[in-house]
Amino acid sequence: MRHYIYSLQSEKDLEKITDDIYEQDMLESATSVVLELFSAGKHKNILQRLSDFLIEKYPELPVEAVFVTTSPVREDDDVDKTTLVMMILENSEVTDIGSKKFRSVSEAKQDPLSGVYTRTEIERVFVKLVEEAGVLNSALVLLDIDKLDQINVSLGHDAGDYVIRKTADIIKQILRDSDVIGRWESEKFMILLRDVDAESTTSVSERIREKIETEDFADVKDVTASFGATLITPGLSCEEIFEKADRALAMAKENGRNRFEML
Repeated sequence: MRHYIYSLQSEKDLEKITDDIYEQDMLESATSVVLELFSAGKHKNILQRLSDFLIEKYPELPVEAVFVTTSPVREDDDVDKTTLVMMILENSEVTDIGSKKFRSVSEAKQDPLSGVYTRTEIERVFVKLVEEAGVLNSALVLLDIDKLDQINVSLGHDAGDYVIRKTADIIKQILRDSDVIGRWESEKFMILLRDVDAESTTSVSERIREKIETEDFADVKDVTASFGATLITPGLSCEEIFEKADRALAMAKENGRNRFEML
């Protein structure tokens, strides 16, 4: 797979992209193209125009176009930032990688209890972000609800399920449209943040942690969560990246819970 990334300021930038496609003969051995536009909405029409261009000029080539609405993590972030990522799949990759990306949505994507992605679906997104490492800056955050097993024992599983559902709702309220959340285990969530650095990853995680700590969970008192995070770094495998975040989560637990740690 080949990645090309463009920062867009105006529709004139579309000419540079189409020129590159022709001059560099980018699509000579391509079997599929994925376009992802990350923007607050200002240049959404560019994605449609580029998609139409590819369909017209390369009618036999499958084109997948995805628009991802973004918003600033911090107040000083550039709200007008627009990034286009073009991923080109070639020959043998279609059977392997392509089947993962474009498979029929026959599996259940949504966890029935929490309403977020299932482990299978969030893992698929995680693998994709690892493949894109170096093109877009992303981060993996693991959130573990503290002492959920004690809540289940003392108050019953209905209370535990209520905490899981409400925790998921809190996370979704704070995350941007471009971020993704899934339920990894009973009390553990996986959060994938796009277009972030260490500072903004910490900021988002701390907002979620503080919201959970101060939220009213009805009859369940003192609900907190621990966090472990790491940036998705080029050159590392999915297993290595997950292991770093999991070690950070273990540190948060060992240091008293209701904490955020990052490696």
